[in-house]
Amino acid sequence: MKKYYHLFIILGAVAMLSGCASGKKALQKGDYERAVSQAINRLRSNDGQKKAKATLEKAYKYALESHLGNIKKAKASNDIMKWESVARDYQYINFLADEIQRCPGCRAVVPNPARYDAQLTEAKRNAAEVHYNLGVEALKRKEQRTKAIEAHQHFMAAQALAPRFKDVEEKLGEALYYATLRVVVEPIPSPSRMFNIKHEFFVNKINEYLHNTVINQYVRFYTPGEANAEKLDYVHHIITMEFDRFNLGNVYSNKTTTDVSRDSVVIATKDNVKIYGTVKAKLTTNEKAITGNGVLDFKVFDNSLNKVITQEKFPSEYTWSICWASFNGDERALTEEQLKMVNTVEASAPSPQFMFEEFTAPLYDQAISKIRSYYRNF
Repeated sequence: MKKYYHLFIILGAVAMLSGCASGKKALQKGDYERAVSQAINRLRSNDGQKKAKATLEKAYKYALESHLGNIKKAKASNDIMKWESVARDYQYINFLADEIQRCPGCRAVVPNPARYDAQLTEAKRNAAEVHYNLGVEALKRKEQRTKAIEAHQHFMAAQALAPRFKDVEEKLGEALYYATLRVVVEPIPSPSRMFNIKHEFFVNKINEYLHNTVINQYVRFYTPGEANAEKLDYVHHIITMEFDRFNLGNVYSNKTTTDVSRDSVVIATKDNVKIYGTVKAKLTTNEKAITGNGVLDFKVFDNSLNKVITQEKFPSEYTWSICWASFNGDERALTEEQLKMVNTVEASAPSPQFMFEEFTAPLYDQAISKIRSYYRNF
């Protein structure tokens, strides 16, 4: 029903006004709207263009007759939505009048283009009345969320057609309340008793995203505190997330010593002659790494069904590592990569908090992706 928000946009009108054709070919094919638009465009750039003037005179007459004929047929039909069709035709007639008024060369051909402002207003109000009444009927079964959504969309259409129509603002609020799925995101329990880890940032980051991003206009997310503050009489879903485990371990360290050398290096100069030879060094390489891993258990509990309706486990792992080295001998024997390690200073292993935050980074993306995909069309 989103189409109702854009009933009166003249689709393709701007595109039709582009180009340099006089509109004669479109007129011959019976495409009167395109013929009018092309003729108007040509006369804007050359108000003395005879072909465009002749085309505009005929095409405008036929286009007007065509839209008025459509209006007559629609009014005579039993289609409950006929007033939207009527309004579209009146809107297009008025659009052509506006385009002609803004074109001096066109005004010489059609000095008094037809306008139907009062008729358009009436058609819009009639269409709004239809949507309003359909919304009222749907709202009678507002306990069914699909009916509440249907009602809200009808009231939105009525408001777009005729702003401040009856008590549509009040009806919109009522329909939206019953149409909205209310979801509480619970805090996450501490991931580990072994480490002093602050974990609240994880769910806070998720809540910040959910509060600042519209995933679905009919789904709203709350923290438990917000739900209590608003005294919600009913919550549809509860999202719970828990770290099944967070392991910080798998510490790896290694130390190796190797002999390295490089040939064809200038080692001396005698009588202005370079003497080449092999340079050698003993390289000691150190490696240290630590890994944090675990699983986030994601669940959605449905209060009306009294059961978990979706559950997924998201695994994650983060490894911190560092390599550094020292050497004895000739520096020229080392490669660029080995020199880089020599210039690296040994660092202490990161804190459990740092490891946990790095471990949760991909989990945040997975959790948000799950919520977004699950509730997008709910």
